[in-house]
Amino acid sequence: MAKNIELHLHPFLGKKNNIEDVIEAMDDTKLDIVAIEALDHTLHNQVIEEIKSKYPEAYSDDYGTMLPDGKCILRAREYNTKETVHVLTVGYTLDSANPTTEIREIIDKCLEKDALVIIDHPFVDNAKTRTAGHISKELEEELTSLCKEYSGQITLEWNGYSIPWIRKGLKHILKILGHAVSYHDVNKKVEEFSSLLKSEGCNVPVIADTDLHARKKKHLQYMGTSRIVSDVKGETPEEIVKSMKMNIFAGEYFNIKEYVSSWHLLEAFCFPVLFSKFFYKPRA
Repeated sequence: MAKNIELHLHPFLGKKNNIEDVIEAMDDTKLDIVAIEALDHTLHNQVIEEIKSKYPEAYSDDYGTMLPDGKCILRAREYNTKETVHVLTVGYTLDSANPTTEIREIIDKCLEKDALVIIDHPFVDNAKTRTAGHISKELEEELTSLCKEYSGQITLEWNGYSIPWIRKGLKHILKILGHAVSYHDVNKKVEEFSSLLKSEGCNVPVIADTDLHARKKKHLQYMGTSRIVSDVKGETPEEIVKSMKMNIFAGEYFNIKEYVSSWHLLEAFCFPVLFSKFFYKPRA
């Protein structure tokens, strides 16, 4: 039976939401599997503790937690890296990593633990313009080398927060502030890039997720706006991750590619990043 899977969710646990809110939203949005992240640290132990206190029959392993009703919450983390490229790992988290860690070290160590590795919003500039611009020519060349090196082992993200017209509008604001910003529809660029790699014999699939920042409980209702659907099998989180990886690299899945509403993106992400001193964890 096909499963609806959301692989990129920042739930802001302990500040605005709790794990019961996430599980309730999974019911509302018909999601079967969710990976929840924070930027530069893991939520895994906190999630297990919260779930066990509310659902004592839940089963946990190093990959995540399986709820009594069969829903699965996977261990995951988003990383800043030395190269400024963001990477997401699902099923394992390299807890010793920090923003000076090289991306290949993160990839290698997480692949050893059978994690799913996702280069998230790969064409977004995370260094200078803080998500509104496009990566440099040099970094694009490095991304190409990385994808060829890890063909059949890593994936690329189609991001439900990368609304083209908002990114284009922010480009003009950043130019006023003195940044030299180039603009691209980064999701279109990801699809073109993956197709080009495929024509050269490389297997670097595109997978869709939302990259949801749930600063309020109501934001959780946007979970799964973008998602993958696949006939994933398994009775434990470990089996779920391994089955999901196998399906993705075999092309046995399909993407639901949708953008969140413009107002949600502004409220949940853009305003916090632009006015960071007024918000708790602007980049989650």
